[in-house]
Amino acid sequence: MLYTVVGIGFIALGLAIGWYGTRPLAVVPSVLRTTVREPSEVTDVGSFVVCRGIANESGETLTTPFTGSRCLGFEFVVTERQPFGIGIPWFQAYLDDGVATRPFTLDGPAGTLDVAPSAKRFALDTDSTVITVGASETPPERIRRFVDVRDELDPVARWARIIPGLGTRRYVERRIDLGEEYLIAGVTERQQNEVVLAGDLVITDRSPRRFALARLRRAVFPTVIALAFVAVGVGGIAL
Repeated sequence: MLYTVVGIGFIALGLAIGWYGTRPLAVVPSVLRTTVREPSEVTDVGSFVVCRGIANESGETLTTPFTGSRCLGFEFVVTERQPFGIGIPWFQAYLDDGVATRPFTLDGPAGTLDVAPSAKRFALDTDSTVITVGASETPPERIRRFVDVRDELDPVARWARIIPGLGTRRYVERRIDLGEEYLIAGVTERQQNEVVLAGDLVITDRSPRRFALARLRRAVFPTVIALAFVAVGVGGIAL
């Protein structure tokens, strides 16, 4: 009976990990089968579109926390090398994350399209800027000020600083840069009598094919972990 209960728990956990890890793949088929359009060609409301253009400001801009870059939206993640977690020693454990975004325009040769990403599920499929700070190193000034004001972040623990390889932090930043070309996919809405690409959007600096491959690669690790949990659960039930 005990093995059955534990096995069911492992299966449930594996399915949860698998769902969470593969959820970003749900939009991939739509992006691959939809023709890429110019921003000025997007006129239908309520349709899924994929368009490519140059991102430009339509109002306020933002400043990123780690590099101080002026941008239209960003997300950040802070991790620390710790001896805990599923998988391998010296695991990069999650410490903090966050997003910020502003409406902007996507410009093409013949016109523009307003873009209003949702901050609730904002994520970027763009190249990352990674700043690595060793446990005993002094962080750059911007990062030091950032750590000081974030309640979620404490200084590296003393025990981690004395163990070689532990305590190293990665400050990862992804952003929408002004004047750069992006591929944006999502569902159009009508706002103030204008067609707007809004809500949960795919925003990437890659081609549709490269975007799909990148998401597939990121889904491999959680899928393997999920299958391992399910296999252990099935084995426990079979005992």
